[in-house]
This record gives sequence, C-alpha cells and structure tokens, in this order.
Amino acid sequence: MAAAPISDEDREQVRRLHAAGQSRNQIARAIGRSSSTVSKIARDKGLRFEGGARVAPATAARQLDLAEQRRQLVARLYARASANLDRIEAPEYVRAELLPSGRTARVISAEPPAQDERHHSQAIGSYLSSAARLAEIDAGTGAGEVRSMLTDLARGLRAAFVDDDQPDAGEGTDTGG
Repeated sequence: MAAAPISDEDREQVRRLHAAGQSRNQIARAIGRSSSTVSKIARDKGLRFEGGARVAPATAARQLDLAEQRRQLVARLYARASANLDRIEAPEYVRAELLPSGRTARVISAEPPAQDERHHSQAIGSYLSSAARLAEIDAGTGAGEVRSMLTDLARGLRAAFVDDDQPDAGEGTDTGG
C-alpha cells in the first residue's frame, strides 16, 4: 500500500517541530510519518539532525578536559625525557648487571655502555616526539589532520545520530513525493 504524498502541511509541521528542537523520530511520531519521510522533507528544506545543540555543552566540557590531559601528558613526557638525559649525562652511570649465578650486581661506570645510551636516546626521542604531537593538537598545527580522542568522540556522536535515519519499528518506508 502506497503512502500518502507529502503535503505542504507535512512540510510545515516538520519545519516547526525541527525549530522546536525535536529529533527526527519524535517528529515522525508526531506527524504519523516514517523517519525517512521526515529526513526527505528536512533535506529538501535544508534542515539537519545532528543533535549539535543537545551535545554542544558536553562536547565543550570534554574538549577542555582533553586539553588539560594533553598539557599534563606533555609535562610528564618532558620530565621523562629530561630524567633519561640526566641519567646518561651523569658523572657516573649506574646499572644492574645479571650475573651467571642469576643474581644482579650494581655496576658503576664513567659512561653508559653504547647499547644503554642508544636505548635512552631512543626513549628520549620518543618522549619528545609524542610531546610535540600532543602540543600540535592544541596549537592547530601539523602536516595532516590531527587525530585526537576528541575527533574520535565527534565521529562516534555522528554515528549515533545516523541511527535516527532508520525507520521506527513497524513503520514502512514512505516514498511519496
């Protein structure tokens, strides 16, 4: 059975209810149409259902929390890099060496062995690179898109609202023009 064609009254009700902040599915229930019909009317009128007004305060608060977490991580990464550098530049290098008996011995030398220095240098480079990438997020710089937890959060929110495009259970798809 074909659904009734979309009327001017349907279009006006969608516009009015959308302006009142109702979701796609709420509007569909209110006017007795499928959510796909509401989507079609909204698209024709240039209306969008993204939930932006509902999630904006939570998104802004989350953005501030993440920015503070990044600042704290940058400070910790710099501290770790500094500690590693201090260790390899110290007047004496202290390390533990495993003896054939299975016990460990404390070994003190003027400089770290080459392998230890290489490992510390790699760790320092990794800490500094990570700190720089985190700083780029807040500075808005970088070669490509800076992906952060906030970007993933925004994608998740968009995906959650895509579900509103699906017809409600028990509704047929309305293809009326």
